[in-house]
Amino acid sequence: MPMTETPKASLQGQEYHSAFKLYSKDGERAADILEFQNGEIYIDEQEWVEGTTFKNRHSGRLVGPFASSAVAENFMVATPWFSGSQS
Repeated sequence: MPMTETPKASLQGQEYHSAFKLYSKDGERAADILEFQNGEIYIDEQEWVEGTTFKNRHSGRLVGPFASSAVAENFMVATPWFSGSQS
């Protein structure tokens, strides 16, 4: 399933909620699984900066869409970036 960057026009102004947040084992990477009101699921990837501060990995652009939150979670935990084996 090819991943694309968020098409800004389609999500802009839509409400969403965080279904859950994933953290890498070392705590240096995070992924917020977002469910939009139109039913689309996206991931907001973040990298640890210091303390409790994380910054967006893709300048705030989201990864997706995914068919479900479970599919998004499975995708994220399988990526080399999330496991720490790729920067």
